[in-house]
Amino acid sequence: MSSQKTPVSDRSTGISPDPFEKRLEMTWHDQLVWLLHLGATMEHALMVQYLYAAYSLGGPQVPTKYHRRVKEWQDSILAIAREEMGHLLTVQNVLTLLGAGFSLSRDQFPWSIEWFNIEPFCMGSLACYVNAEMPESETFPERKEIEELVKKHLGKDSPPVHPVAEIYRQIMDLLADSTRIPESALHPETYSLQACWDEWGRGHKPDPRPLDAAGNLEPRVGLQSKAQLDSHVLVFQVATRTEALAALKQVSLQGEGKEDIKDPGVWTHFRRFIKIYREFKEIQSNSWSPAARAPINPSANQHAGADKQHTYISCERSRNWAVLFNVRYWMLFRYLAHTFQIKAAGAPSEPNVRAMIMHRIFGEMYQLKALSGRLFQMPLTEDNANPHGHPKERCTAGPPFELPSNMRIPVGDIDCWCMHRDSLVASREACRDILKSNPTADERAYIDTLRALDAQTEIWIDEILTGLNSTTRYSA
Repeated sequence: MSSQKTPVSDRSTGISPDPFEKRLEMTWHDQLVWLLHLGATMEHALMVQYLYAAYSLGGPQVPTKYHRRVKEWQDSILAIAREEMGHLLTVQNVLTLLGAGFSLSRDQFPWSIEWFNIEPFCMGSLACYVNAEMPESETFPERKEIEELVKKHLGKDSPPVHPVAEIYRQIMDLLADSTRIPESALHPETYSLQACWDEWGRGHKPDPRPLDAAGNLEPRVGLQSKAQLDSHVLVFQVATRTEALAALKQVSLQGEGKEDIKDPGVWTHFRRFIKIYREFKEIQSNSWSPAARAPINPSANQHAGADKQHTYISCERSRNWAVLFNVRYWMLFRYLAHTFQIKAAGAPSEPNVRAMIMHRIFGEMYQLKALSGRLFQMPLTEDNANPHGHPKERCTAGPPFELPSNMRIPVGDIDCWCMHRDSLVASREACRDILKSNPTADERAYIDTLRALDAQTEIWIDEILTGLNSTTRYSA
């Protein structure tokens, strides 16, 4: 939606035929918030898809001579997923500047975006990633080939394709228009509530570079080795329209920007994916797969929504681990959402409540990685659990990444901490079910360690709840 464009809507329904155009009952502020929620949804969906695809890579079926190549693909896709987390956080910061709420959704789109299936790495899914991340006007030799492969992979003659770059262009055009989004719509006082690079980016080198007057990153001095495998996490706090536009520009360029020959140490998501595509195309074979034979959209819920293909994890032992994965996934994003209600106090390394929540977030990231690795080695069905079955017929389970039915966190601080404590109860119950299913010694050791860590976290939460006065339940 360009700032120069007058939207045309169907007045009989109030719904625009173009999913990007503003509905009649919405203000321009509503429209911008909706577009940003859409951007957050896409970043979250892409991050989860990339994590699943990356974790599916590797295994005994990969020939020895390709182990290093497949590991490089995995490292590169994981780097992209970490950068998507930075994009998600920056979009949340812009939403916070606009006085809007944190968005956890992953599937509320104005059209069907089929490439957001959670599926293992393959040539078809890889083509979808290239398609999603490619610049709007990019020309490259494989473009037509990839578009056709996407159609074939999705089973659609003409899939609705809206690259991520298009979403960000719509957002920036509207945000730049001060006649539609006045200064009064911006809330710079929310700056201390926003995610910052000091909390999220440290450890993902290089250090952040400042933006110049045009909103471009200043040139980097020197190059990194194996730059295509490194994460360059961008998390921008914003207090002004100019800062918000510059931040969104950098997020968009990191994902879908063209290669910057002046800064070869930076690898866009498009550039990474097209490199993997070309390498995989060169060596792909019908005799082996770089990824586990894992399901599409695995689910621990037998009655998952019929609007999308789901694969039920019917093996009870595997399903118990999948339930635990979902619980920890929910815990991570509930902790994350809570940080946007707690102002930063001092340096991130100093002991404070927000820093402690950040510590828990990174802990949950580790748990999701560990649980994903286990699930990709577990059987999908009871039949697959038969050790005498033919290896080619065995399907593994996989991390379901299923969202909770309630996507909102409470307004009151006390209620947020009670929610976190309830999550620990849910995890304890999931662990109990795993221990009932005759786990291996290694699995039991993992569960015992996890329960010990949760016990420490529960003591910490109880201490916080004890110190909170119920009269501050709904204070700002």
